[in-house]
Amino acid sequence: MAERVALISDLHSNVEALEQVLKDIDSQGVKTVYCLGDLIGYGPNPREMIRHAFDWKWSLRGNHEDALLFLALDFNPEAAQAIDWTRNQLNDPKAQKEENHRMWNFLGDLQELREENGALFLHASPRNHTKEYVRPHDVQDREKMEEIFSMIKHICFCGHTHEPGVFTQDLKFYPPRAFANKVKLTEGRKYYVNIGSVGQPRDRDTRACYVIWDPDNQVVEYRRVEYEFRKTMDKIFAIKTIPKRFGERLEAGR
Repeated sequence: MAERVALISDLHSNVEALEQVLKDIDSQGVKTVYCLGDLIGYGPNPREMIRHAFDWKWSLRGNHEDALLFLALDFNPEAAQAIDWTRNQLNDPKAQKEENHRMWNFLGDLQELREENGALFLHASPRNHTKEYVRPHDVQDREKMEEIFSMIKHICFCGHTHEPGVFTQDLKFYPPRAFANKVKLTEGRKYYVNIGSVGQPRDRDTRACYVIWDPDNQVVEYRRVEYEFRKTMDKIFAIKTIPKRFGERLEAGR
């Protein structure tokens, strides 16, 4: 038997959201956490996020880790500014050098994708593991979606867009409310599942979003968790080198 696992993504240095999600995961009796990328970026607590990530079974590299480790050439100036601030935090001379090294080594070792129990896990898309955006309206782009589904055996879990929902091979997109937040997948069909964002939801819902995946029963369950987003907002507003809008959008859920 395969155990149920919690899938989280796009945490974006929002420790208030993450810690409430971890409490909810524990309340559901789930012991294993997989992270699909973007631990950092936008938010005020990158070191705390990585400390939590040390405890999970595995994490993947997202586009914000790419920008941190390499170059943020495809980032807008504000997102790049937040990455620069994050880099300074992880090089904090006041912190223990050993922890700084451990954090950088952890980030540098992140893989782009994993495959377990017949499911593919990545941050963005099978065509570009960390950077390609696949939005709900892309179901109208048959060529794009057919190529993506040709690279999926049965199910692919992703994050990146912060927009939770299930894409099906017949070019439809279903937000979680369409199936009352829980859906049983059908053997022989293909699914591309966006698990939403813990740290910066963008579906007009301020609550953190994550998924519990039951591989034995082929069930995907979306869960929404309240957290003190205004506390995170205030932290961002207090840091002059993080653009204010990264805090403001938490209140709008977009």
